[in-house]
Amino acid sequence: MTAPTAVATGTARTARPGWPPPRWLVVTAVLVLALVLTDAVSQAIAPFIRRDDWPYLLPPDTPTAAGVVAKNLNEGRWLNSAWWYVVGQHSTATSASLTYVAAYVVFVAGLWRLLRLRLPRLHWAVDALLGLTLFVSVIWVRLFYWPGTLTPSMLVAATGVWTLPHVASSRLRLGTWLLVVTVLSVLSYPPVGVVLFVCAVVHVGVRPWRELVLLAIGFIVSYAVGVAVMYALNKAAFDHFGLRIAAWRHPNPLVSLYDAKVNTLRAVRALYRLSAIVWAGGLVAVAASAVAYLDLRLRPALVRLWFAIAVVIGLDSAQTLVTGIDTDPRGELWAWLAIVLPAVLLLAGSARSRRVGVACLAVLTVVGVLTWRSDVGEHQGSRREYSALVEQATQPRSDGLRPQVVLYQPKKEQNTTRGRITAGTVRMMVRAAQDGVVPRWCTPAECARIAAAGAPVVDLGTVVGVVVPPPPDRL
Repeated sequence: MTAPTAVATGTARTARPGWPPPRWLVVTAVLVLALVLTDAVSQAIAPFIRRDDWPYLLPPDTPTAAGVVAKNLNEGRWLNSAWWYVVGQHSTATSASLTYVAAYVVFVAGLWRLLRLRLPRLHWAVDALLGLTLFVSVIWVRLFYWPGTLTPSMLVAATGVWTLPHVASSRLRLGTWLLVVTVLSVLSYPPVGVVLFVCAVVHVGVRPWRELVLLAIGFIVSYAVGVAVMYALNKAAFDHFGLRIAAWRHPNPLVSLYDAKVNTLRAVRALYRLSAIVWAGGLVAVAASAVAYLDLRLRPALVRLWFAIAVVIGLDSAQTLVTGIDTDPRGELWAWLAIVLPAVLLLAGSARSRRVGVACLAVLTVVGVLTWRSDVGEHQGSRREYSALVEQATQPRSDGLRPQVVLYQPKKEQNTTRGRITAGTVRMMVRAAQDGVVPRWCTPAECARIAAAGAPVVDLGTVVGVVVPPPPDRL
């Protein structure tokens, strides 16, 4: 952004030196501010890692850790396996988290740039507000605890938004871009491909409906190609063309009308769970959409955005209808774009529309920052609690040797999914503190003594027992 250079004769204007600020300074300041305001910097440098992300940070054949390549039979994330083979198994939790957060920052900067290319010149403060709003996605924050698994998809997202402006002017290049980024997303984390499709629809602008429909068809075909590649890789590796969906996902293949009814209800419930998370932002989006629809200059772009969101919801619902598997709300990354973009469109409208757009972005920023601080704060609280137990249990004895650590967990928690997630997280944190030694479960005699002691860490002489904390409510 630069100040106007032409002024009326005889009315020379004296501008304050260096004002408005150069855009590189605005972008840098906003992204640093976002990291601090949201407390994302804490997760970056002292990460809380969820249990099922640890295998992507460990060498092969680590005891109690699932095999990364073998998981592809259930999930098909072959790009993640390739990343683990080259990078992940040599990483630490901190290096993985720093990489993921850095990739997210690059993605937000690219998305910010992408939207500004379709907007008139903005006041630097409005521009800063736009960048901050894009950063504080109330959905994306839920993925920061799987950096080992999700870093490849984050790199795909960042690369996709930065390269999109360079390919959008050619149908062939745009189609190739869509195919490549969608296939890579399917092989890493499919919701990223959905986000990039929405970005493409917004960036190409108000094109004829025929072109937009072809873009949507191209996305669906590219998604199908990604699935076919995944299935082919599974056939080559496991002699199984397809996925063997894990039982905990509660699959319900569509083979009857009753299955259609069950799966349709699951799709509806998935949308309801998502709406319960984004309801505050959703109300702002409804208000922004109403104003944008009444602004005749913005209506064509708004309707095309609705079309893109309808395609996304239709794809999600179709997958649930066929498989019975509904998407966890944290996978609906498109939802924040659906909420923010109507307000962004208003910045290109009438004076009234622009004022409403700025107000909507301000409200969404507050909602997003509060959500991030709450979510990151809860996970950081768990990290501090677990780290304190691990540090106490793994302190060297007077002879300089570390004691053997065993885990204790009440049976009523040990036999639940939430309990196993918590125990697995603590186990991997103990392993990291013990230079790769994985703690075992306590024997019946040891368990009885640990339970009777009533303390979180119990020194039994030959071993040190750690009581796994109760599962947090967020699981």
